[in-house]
Amino acid sequence: MKSVNEILKQVYLSAKDLTVIIPDLKIEMARKYINEARTQMEIDNCFIPQTKQKLALTKYLKKKFKF
Repeated sequence: MKSVNEILKQVYLSAKDLTVIIPDLKIEMARKYINEARTQMEIDNCFIPQTKQKLALTKYLKKKFKF
């Protein structure tokens, strides 16, 4: 299992990574936050990886949660 510092150094985060950073966060809410970040990434014309597991840029989530 990755540590919080290792996760925050990644370029992209998944919903599961977000639940590791915020232990009280449920996976459903984490997915919602990932989708919100992806929507903002689309508005800002950022690359959105098309993978089975949805990913969002770490910097968008850091800004939202003030990590």
